Amino acid sequence: MELPRNSVWEFKGSDLADDGLYRVLDIMHDVASVILFPLSIESTTSRPLAISMEAFIEHVRSRKVSKSNFNLPSFLLVAEDNIPEEHIARRDKNYGLIEGIVSDRAFVFDYATKKRVPHLAEYAIKAGIDRKALSRFLTQYWRYGQDKMALLPAFSKSGGFGKDKKPTDKPLGAPKQPRTVAVQRAAKYIITDIDKNKFKKALKKYYLKQTRLTLSKAYKYMLIDSYSDEVRLANACGKPPCVPTLKQFNYWSKKMFSKDESTKGRTTENDHLRNKRGLLGSVIQDSYLPGTHFEIDATVADVHIVSELGAEHILGRPTIYIVIDRSSRMIVGMHVSLFHASWRAARQALSNSFLPKSRYCKEFGVDIDDSEWPCSHIPKELVCDNGEMIGLQPKKALNPMTKLSFTPPYRPDCKGVVEKRFDILNKEVIHEFLGTTKGGNIVRGSRDPRKDAIYTLKEVTTEIIKAILEHNRSIFDDLAFSSPLLVANDLSPTPINYWKIHLAKHKHELQAALPDEVIARLLPPAEVSMTRSGIHFNGLYYSCSEVEERNLASVARSSGQWRLEARIDENTTNHIYVRLDKNHGFTLCHLLPRSRMFKDKFMYESDFIQDWLDSKKELSPISVESIDDHQNRQKMTKNAKERSNNSEKISFSEKTQNIRQRRKDELKATTNMLEQNTESQENIDSTLSSKIVGKVISLPVGRKRKTKGTPS
Repeated sequence: MELPRNSVWEFKGSDLADDGLYRVLDIMHDVASVILFPLSIESTTSRPLAISMEAFIEHVRSRKVSKSNFNLPSFLLVAEDNIPEEHIARRDKNYGLIEGIVSDRAFVFDYATKKRVPHLAEYAIKAGIDRKALSRFLTQYWRYGQDKMALLPAFSKSGGFGKDKKPTDKPLGAPKQPRTVAVQRAAKYIITDIDKNKFKKALKKYYLKQTRLTLSKAYKYMLIDSYSDEVRLANACGKPPCVPTLKQFNYWSKKMFSKDESTKGRTTENDHLRNKRGLLGSVIQDSYLPGTHFEIDATVADVHIVSELGAEHILGRPTIYIVIDRSSRMIVGMHVSLFHASWRAARQALSNSFLPKSRYCKEFGVDIDDSEWPCSHIPKELVCDNGEMIGLQPKKALNPMTKLSFTPPYRPDCKGVVEKRFDILNKEVIHEFLGTTKGGNIVRGSRDPRKDAIYTLKEVTTEIIKAILEHNRSIFDDLAFSSPLLVANDLSPTPINYWKIHLAKHKHELQAALPDEVIARLLPPAEVSMTRSGIHFNGLYYSCSEVEERNLASVARSSGQWRLEARIDENTTNHIYVRLDKNHGFTLCHLLPRSRMFKDKFMYESDFIQDWLDSKKELSPISVESIDDHQNRQKMTKNAKERSNNSEKISFSEKTQNIRQRRKDELKATTNMLEQNTESQENIDSTLSSKIVGKVISLPVGRKRKTKGTPS
């Protein structure tokens, strides 16, 4: 058993000493004794005691004495450099007074075992110090660890720090001091326990409320509620009222309620949890492996865009969906569209997260390899807010693949990683666009950002893709402290390095995503028609090699068109996924040349054309000229009927006789001038023909065709 000097031991149920903590001052081997000093006694002149070594060891074995700890006061736990010079001088002086006696082991043993120790009084006279003062220094020295630092002055508690002063006839604190001698200030008010109760009642009623009244306003209401009679009396007498001041009210408000209690009382629980609580945890404390948690959220982009089919058409602000891996800060998926935050847009972002990115980026003119954005996996858990993802459709589509986790309402801090990515994208890219709203920080009277909108949805999406790729390559200091793999492999703390090294070491929670399953479950469903011109959807035509091999367009032309199930990728019009047979998967079909006007466009552009066409039809369902033509036609029909009714009545056979002769008579009657010109033209033509009759022209001869059965 170790019994070091200065160690602390706790006695419980021992007959050697009273229960409490004791410090080992010294071990006297020549007399087989242990010198202990009681730490539980608060007296300033305590004396040590001596116990037999054998009895002490026996009580330790029987567990009546056990090793313990003793916490030093805070004024001793300071560095030498931070101690004031006057405190150091006082400490060294006090230590010099007891240095000669604490090193005398014979004195220590006598002081612990004898009731009267003349050597203490003799040493006090020799050192020129009072015997009781010497006893106090010895007690302080032994209590706080037998070190020179134990004799530091305890000025941190001077003046009764932390203790309430009892009110008397004399007011506490500094008196009121007038700035000039011309004005006499009112007498200082003495705060009593009754006043403190009034303060506490007023603070709870007015100040510690979500209405967030100021302290001066709460003080005013407190005077109205509790001191109105005194104010009325003083006003009638023409003297200052004897009431507490605002300064006193402010002082006692801080004494009665801590800062934390004031903060919680003046705000809602939700606001306190979101904006004012301590952030002692970390988002990766429970998920430091990639794929443990993906976070998804949407925001309205801070920029206005225009249509690709007409720059004069402003489309408003698009919606950006971001999916991010919580541990690596890797943005694993995105979607930019004109749809508001909804399941329709969220499913596009999720499908983008679970599928390879090279084809998606190529649609926007960004050529990358899959290794530059190696995210095509399903997470263990998907964290989303209590909005569009809480419906039945998301659960049906996603529950077979991953687990959905919902954050509480109005708590964006529960998925702060994806929220921060929106702030980064805004500052790095979006706020530099023309037509940006700067996050709403628009000076009153400034130019409307919609007037400067020039970018299309495709151009904005392209720049966001580039910004995401740059984000995944950026260095984040927090990642260096998240996993030892980056340091062990000498890799920069970037999201893509964090992602790749954990996948290479098989330390992740990712699941492989099957493209057919992702397409079938997540892309928006639609019905298309197989027509003679190809697969028709929303005014666009598509085809694929299987359609051409099976000659389905010809079948549709002869037998009639039919409906097919499809999945639409709203990021592009270049392709759709069609199930040609109900027992087969979805086939990728490409846009036909007849719909080339919509090549490399978003699917919403075809919707825009349909809306534009409908608006034109609504603008002019029929023309004004067609109305006039129809009325004239009816009038002409009426006149013709009247003329027919007024003509001579003959039989049908007589009406149909000599039609050829009547046509000639009609021509002669209506085309006399043309007939003369015709005759002269006939004479000219006959003259020319008579000249050309004798001329023979040989025509070119083609090659002979091979007949069947003729050897070549």
